[in-house]
Parts: sequence; structure tokens; C-alpha cells
Amino acid sequence: MVTARRRELVVLLSPIAVLFAASVVGVALTPTLAPEHPLALLVLDARNRTLVLVAKHIDLVPFVLIAVVRRLSSDPLYYVLGRRYGERAVRWVERQFGGSVIRATEVLFRRASYPMVFLFPGALVCALAGQSGMHPMAFGALNVGGTLSMVVVLRAFGTTVLADPVDTVLRFFNDHRLVTTGASVSLVVAWLILQKLTGHSEVPSVSDLEAELADEGPGSEVEKRVEADGHAGPGGDRLHREDDAG
Repeated sequence: MVTARRRELVVLLSPIAVLFAASVVGVALTPTLAPEHPLALLVLDARNRTLVLVAKHIDLVPFVLIAVVRRLSSDPLYYVLGRRYGERAVRWVERQFGGSVIRATEVLFRRASYPMVFLFPGALVCALAGQSGMHPMAFGALNVGGTLSMVVVLRAFGTTVLADPVDTVLRFFNDHRLVTTGASVSLVVAWLILQKLTGHSEVPSVSDLEAELADEGPGSEVEKRVEADGHAGPGGDRLHREDDAG
């Protein structure tokens, strides 16, 4: 029997999984898509490097519109997870995106939650914003404003300072399309296998999150370390990282 919680988690996590899969495909096919189909690549993946790579070859309005929508697409879902399930959802996100940056993100979010949502929106920051009780209107305004600002800045770099190096990269991709695409696909597949073997897959799992939500134990290891450093415990404002991005 499917529980109400599981249905809710499926609704929240399924779009995230689809967006993740699209991003993986975009990264794998970058050498093929970037020279000839930059708009398709942007729809699939809107990380910083992709925006810089295609900025010069997409008109301003579609570039900004698609990039902003694509980068914002999963943020509200993580916000709702944090707001709905609190610290346990944050623990799950921590494990998804494990690494040394997590501790710094937690600490910085507690000190400056609004600037963090504006400057570094992402899975953990958005989940922390929801868990901390940040007002949805404030979260939305900061998230949209910060994302729009970053997209404009990256376009400026891609069309001016980095325009010539980017054109060189695109020519290389175009001249060696089969080799570079094959190498890119191989690296992405190897990365996915490594993630699976090490148990650090970024693919959202309903079962894993359900197991986390069933655990009513104490706070996350990151939070314990934050408290050990003399900072406040749960509650209040917190934070996240890119790469996202995406």
C-alpha cells in the first residue's frame, strides 16, 4: 500500500530525478551539442560552464529565459522538502552532496541566510531555507533575483572576456566531434559507476529519503560539528553550494 508520505515524496523527487538525468545527458553530449545545438544543450544543462560555452551563440532573451528557468527548476522542490520534513530532509541532502563544502555551507547559512540564497542557491541551501522557516516570498525573491543576476554575469563573461577561448574550444569540439563526444560519454559513465560503487549517488531516491525520515534520531553530523565550534544548533537560518546548479 502506497502511503501518503511516499506519494508526496514521489511528487517532489521525480522532477528532480528527471532534471538530473537531463543534466547528465547534456554533459555527456556537450562536444556534439555545443557547436551546433547550443539551445538544446542549455535546456538540458545550465551549469556555469555551459552558460559561458553557449552565451555567444544564443540570443539574449531566450538565453536568459531558458537559463533562469532551468537553474530555478529544482530549487523550490528542495525548499519544500526542507520546510515539510525539516532536519531529516537536510540530513538526506547532506549525504547526497557530501563533501568538505557542506560544513562551510551550514555555518555560512546560519550567519547570512539571505545572502546565501541570493548568491549560492542549490539543493542544500534551498533545503536549509525551508527548514529554517524562511518565508516563501522572501525565498522566491532572493532565489529568482540571485539566479537572474548570475545568468546575466555569466553571459557577459561568455560574450566578452571569454569569447575567444570559448570559440577555440567549440572549434576543437567541432573538428574532433566523435573523439571528444566518445571521451565525454565514457567519463560520465565512469563517474556514474563510481558514484554507485561508493554510495554517493546524486540521483534522488524515494526509498533512501523515506528511511531518513523514519529516523527520529539526533541532528546531522554536520550540525553537531557546527555546535562543537560554538555555533547555535537547529533552527534559525542556514545555507548551500553550485554546481550547480543546476
